[in-house]
Amino acid sequence: MIGQMTGQMRPAPKNSAASPWENRWDYGRRREELKESINGLYAQSRRGLWRLLLFLVCSAAALRLRNLDLFAALPENVREIIGAPPPLAMIHILLAVSCVSALILIAGRGTENSQGCNSWVQFGLSVFFYPLYAAANVLDSCFPLVFATGLLILGLDHFAIWANAVREIREEKELLGKMT
Repeated sequence: MIGQMTGQMRPAPKNSAASPWENRWDYGRRREELKESINGLYAQSRRGLWRLLLFLVCSAAALRLRNLDLFAALPENVREIIGAPPPLAMIHILLAVSCVSALILIAGRGTENSQGCNSWVQFGLSVFFYPLYAAANVLDSCFPLVFATGLLILGLDHFAIWANAVREIREEKELLGKMT
């Protein structure tokens, strides 16, 4: 057992390219890593735009189907099992709570390195309100409210991700500039 411990404690040969200390001083390799990281950050800064575009497509579909009575389209036995659609006041309260919660999450992540990990959840919640209002048969009158709320949440989330990516890109470009 002592032989194994001393075998593990022997220093690696000096010509070993696998040593992390030698790669640390390899400026050419470090420059390439920084360039790849910057390209990844540029891609990350655009990811929120895809969520916004998808939300606009879902909103266009909801606008097209806004006069559809979703609850009346169900068979009678399914309507009895589900029960009555939720009251309009309850849906408004749920939308307000969802909006405030999303804004708190966005503000909390705005100061740290953000990858937008829960942006798809916020997208799903924004789109979820279209069928909810359609089930209550009031999507026609409440469409602008749902659309504005979803656009606000997803727009601010994209801005927070974009601002963090731009800050990290600037820092890595400064480091890259110091290396040349």
